[in-house]
Amino acid sequence: MIATDNLNPRQLQCLSVGECPDCGCTIFRPGPRGGLAQNIECVNEKCLARFNVAHYESHMVTAQRIPREREGGGEWREDMFPRVLE
Repeated sequence: MIATDNLNPRQLQCLSVGECPDCGCTIFRPGPRGGLAQNIECVNEKCLARFNVAHYESHMVTAQRIPREREGGGEWREDMFPRVLE
């Protein structure tokens, strides 16, 4: 796994096992994607942390934190990226 500047090793480990490093939630909403990269958002309404992750052969190869919508991150349209399991 490739570490990034904005996630420490513990946070990377959490993401690699499908857990939000900020709140511990294990459900993510998929967002925009391109190539191997997939944006994901924690569904915990108090958290809503977003990450850009890339997997190859079932292994996370890179991850980085991206801004939440309330931090200036882009809006993910409900019709394209529905909020489910909330």
